[in-house]
Order: sequence, then structure tokens, then C-alpha cells
Amino acid sequence: MDAYRISNNREEIIKLVQKKFNSESLMTVWQKHPISDERLFMCEAKFYSLHPYDGTFSIIIDEEQRKLMTPELDFYFLLKVQDFVFKTRLSLSQPIDQSVISFQIPTDVRLKELRLHPRVYISNEEKRYVSASFISKKSKNEIIDVSCPVYNISKSGICIIVSKETLGSVKLNEAIGLEGLSFFGSMTNEVKAVVKNARVYSNKGVTSDELYALGLEFQLD
Repeated sequence: MDAYRISNNREEIIKLVQKKFNSESLMTVWQKHPISDERLFMCEAKFYSLHPYDGTFSIIIDEEQRKLMTPELDFYFLLKVQDFVFKTRLSLSQPIDQSVISFQIPTDVRLKELRLHPRVYISNEEKRYVSASFISKKSKNEIIDVSCPVYNISKSGICIIVSKETLGSVKLNEAIGLEGLSFFGSMTNEVKAVVKNARVYSNKGVTSDELYALGLEFQLD
């Protein structure tokens, strides 16, 4: 079964949209009934333009297909490579060209995780911690040092639990120093890792917007 993750990091989503829409021009667009999930509309569309500063993107849809859309409902998008799925709404401002239609850049996206190494999840009873050290994005003169529980780990990366306050100081794609990893296989005690994503921490049916799961990718020589 394919593994997916949800990203709601705005900076990451903008970069993903720019990358995907530059390389993939065709996509499937559909709508479904909000209660029954019955599919109401589906068509193939072509990417037209991206406006990240306005928070919108545009696609080309055949005029006959456009007549079948329900403007007030969510629109779902699937890129042809099937590793980029999201839903969004129509943009409030629409182009004059009737074949072009604009949408809001999504607030979250669903991504297929292509993993070479399996993840090992750390139970609450085991309670493994690592020390994380990084430069605060709020001040280049401030070094943040925090002890963080490990959520899961693999040979290529790690997911740690951080507070909302700590997350506010972390910069996407920033290098973080980690210490205390010798418990995992042949991993050295200290390693550098890059911040890749963050999401609200949820475990065993408990969700807290005060805790976040921070995904890091190891920088291994």
C-alpha cells in the first residue's frame, strides 16, 4: 500500500506547486457531492499559469466541461504522476478568457512518500530523545537547543516532536544538528539533518495544535 503524507506548510506547498506545475502540464480535475461522495464532474485539464504572490493558479478547461462544474463546491486535483493530490476552491478573481479558470493555491497537499528505508516508530513507553540545535529564524545571533522526543526514524531521516514555540523558530530547509542517535542501528551519535516538513502531531486519536511532528532528512556523507 502506498504511503502518503499531508503537508500544510505554506512555503513547502508553494515550492511544490512551482516544481510540479513546471514539469507536469496535464491533470485530472473532479468534484464530488459533499455528503454522498458521488462524483459530479470530472475532466482532464492543462496547466496555464501560476501566480504565487496572488495565491492562485490557472488551468485550461474545455467550455463544455466548464458548464458542468458547481462553482461553490471543492475541486480535487490529481497530477498525472499520481504523487500530488489536493483540493481547493475557485479564485474570487477570474480571467476574462472563458477557457481559462483560476483556483486558490491549496492550503494542504497529499504527497506519496517514496521511501527506500522503512521507518521505525518509537513507542511512548520507550521514550527516545535527541538534542536538536539550530539558528533561530527570528535572530541569527540566537542558538536554539532543545531536547525532543523521537516519533519515528529511518536510515534516511527522522521525525521529532517539537512545541509550537520551537516550530516558530525553525526555518524550512534549514540544517539542524542532532545528537543522541547512536541508539538506532549503525547511526553515529551526531548528525546534521534538513527540515523538510511539519504537521500537527496526532497520535492514538489525540491531536494537539501545541505539538508538531517535524520531518528531517539526514545529511550523510
